[in-house]
Amino acid sequence: MDVINFETMSGAELLEFVSCFKEEYPKQSEQAFAVFCYRYEKDLLKKAEIFCSKFGYNETIALMVAQCTFARVWKYPTFDMKKAKSKNIDTAIYFWLYRILYTQIVLLSKQDTCAEPTEEEDLSIVSNVDELIVYAVGDDVEKTKELKTRLSIIDSALLLLSEKHKIVWLTYKAYESKGKYIPRSVSSKLQEQLDLTQHSIRAYKMQANQHINDYLSRI
Repeated sequence: MDVINFETMSGAELLEFVSCFKEEYPKQSEQAFAVFCYRYEKDLLKKAEIFCSKFGYNETIALMVAQCTFARVWKYPTFDMKKAKSKNIDTAIYFWLYRILYTQIVLLSKQDTCAEPTEEEDLSIVSNVDELIVYAVGDDVEKTKELKTRLSIIDSALLLLSEKHKIVWLTYKAYESKGKYIPRSVSSKLQEQLDLTQHSIRAYKMQANQHINDYLSRI
């Protein structure tokens, strides 16, 4: 399959790609899903915190149910614009995600978890680009060389960030490289090791993303 710029796709197109090609083109589908998650995660987390507060749950639980929501979407990317009440694609997707999110919270309240019984992959916190490369491509020598070249500029940008910003960005990017949403256990590790709240971690991630984008635009 030719290289695809998933950033230019609408949310509906990203979900359609995942739905149609998850088995045939798993890596590309993971990339498409990573773009989808990145695009909608901020608003979904805010909504998760609002919903969870009504159930007496804190922000850590809100993060967990947001993760469960995206996990559910990955398994069942069934969004249908024809059934949407809004003609705006993003608005329609948000409404669709909110319904799934609420269902996950109700499920949590009944059985103390919203996650399906699967073996969760756990990852140590990533603190440098070399660790990110190992997680992304394993021991493939050629892919390692290629990715290291591509990330050399990013590595330079990271040098200008604080250690906490760097670790948060790298750890999240490690999961996004595989189209996954960061597990709750890893998020808890970040909070404990960096002495940050989940709100602060999200802020650090956004600040790091903005810094890197600005750095890349300047050069």
